[in-house]
Amino acid sequence: MSLLKLLIDLNKERKMRIHELLYFFKTYFLFGVMGLVLLAVLGTFGYYIIYRRILRGKKKFSKKQIIFGGLFIAYVLMVFGVTFLSRGPHFQGSMNTHFLSSYRDAWNSFSLRSWQFIILNIFMFVPFGFLLPLLQGRFYKIYNTLIAALLFTIFIELFQLKTGVGVFELDDIFNNVLGALIGYGIVMTLLSVIKPSKSKGLKVMVFLSPLIMTLVVFISIFTYYDNKEFGNIPQAYNYKINLKNANIVLKASLKDNKGAVPIYKAPVFTKDEAIEWASEFFNSLGIDASNIEIDAYNDNSLFWRRGEPTYNIWLDYVGGTYRFSDFSSFDEKTKPMNIEEDILIETLSDFGITIPKEVEFITQNSGSYQWKVNKVVEGDTLLDGAIACTYFNDHTIKELSNNLITYKRVKEVTIKSKKEAFEELVAGKFRYYYDENIKDITIGDISLEYILDTKGFYQPAYSFTSNIDGNEYHIFVPAIK
Repeated sequence: MSLLKLLIDLNKERKMRIHELLYFFKTYFLFGVMGLVLLAVLGTFGYYIIYRRILRGKKKFSKKQIIFGGLFIAYVLMVFGVTFLSRGPHFQGSMNTHFLSSYRDAWNSFSLRSWQFIILNIFMFVPFGFLLPLLQGRFYKIYNTLIAALLFTIFIELFQLKTGVGVFELDDIFNNVLGALIGYGIVMTLLSVIKPSKSKGLKVMVFLSPLIMTLVVFISIFTYYDNKEFGNIPQAYNYKINLKNANIVLKASLKDNKGAVPIYKAPVFTKDEAIEWASEFFNSLGIDASNIEIDAYNDNSLFWRRGEPTYNIWLDYVGGTYRFSDFSSFDEKTKPMNIEEDILIETLSDFGITIPKEVEFITQNSGSYQWKVNKVVEGDTLLDGAIACTYFNDHTIKELSNNLITYKRVKEVTIKSKKEAFEELVAGKFRYYYDENIKDITIGDISLEYILDTKGFYQPAYSFTSNIDGNEYHIFVPAIK
């Protein structure tokens, strides 16, 4: 994924598409404008009635101060709307003071959503640094703009921490200040170009250096990722956990003889291939696919065939897993129904599904069944995953989830020993989603598992079956050296 592609696709993410961004912008833009109008009315009254007439004040404001002051106030109100009013108090006392952990998290998952948050946090403060020098000459000095941006973003983070409407994140402060410096550099570049001065070229380069360095860093990140042979593992750590006071008990053996293991590749669909697959899927079931609606996202697509009944399919590009729903399942007379496995298998054949031999058949709720395959290797392929479905009393399957993936062997890779992986665990290099103040870790078993990475490769990773402060937890450590 190139940086250019990321910027083009930012508005295509599932929860932040173009119309949602426009709605988001319009909502808080109007909030800013309405707040500005209200403040303008109150300010005009206070200035002319109280200050000029009652207090006999003589200070006047220039048109420049009024225009840019109004823009700055509207901008600040928009920021308040975005950061304080767009979500409820769901993060009481949440803090993340691990510097650049959001960047490592975005790197590990390499999802558009994660990079989007980082980039938007930078962009959000560009107007701050741009408008301040136009508002007051003192902000021509970079340290004044830097201090103002730092105080403003710290205020936002502390307010979020106190009210619970957001998480206090050190990375947010860094990104916001960086955005302000970029905005400052842009406006000072424009002022330098407009006003005659000596060493104009050098000044422009200095002013634009925050923007240039930011672009260089992001381009380097995405270029390096594009040229990597394998993808990243989302379960990898994004900051080191402090285990200095933790008691670590190892009950598993660290002896192993594996120096190299196979790595596999999942099928990966393009958006066009996904559309073609969905059309063929609908047609194979006798469903007219000529007027399907398509919501294409960065990682998957949602296909709707509306009518009586309505159908939809979620298709993941990596792996080709999908979820099919027939909405006639909501009809009053339609109920889940228990059925024999052989009839289920025959019905699944209508969906083009063949149940492999080495599976575990599980009866779940009424009419709901699952077949699980645990890493079955046949020649150069590895089969892993599960198929789940719900059978109904009209003798049809209306809910189907096919997460069974056939991986193709790519090559062998050299892996770490169990001891090396354990040493990384002891160093705190693992992902833990709960309280970081860990007191006790007991490791009962160590196994080599496979995890789907961000490029569709099935990578080996060590799984440490652990008990952390009384809670069962699986710690994953990437195994490739």
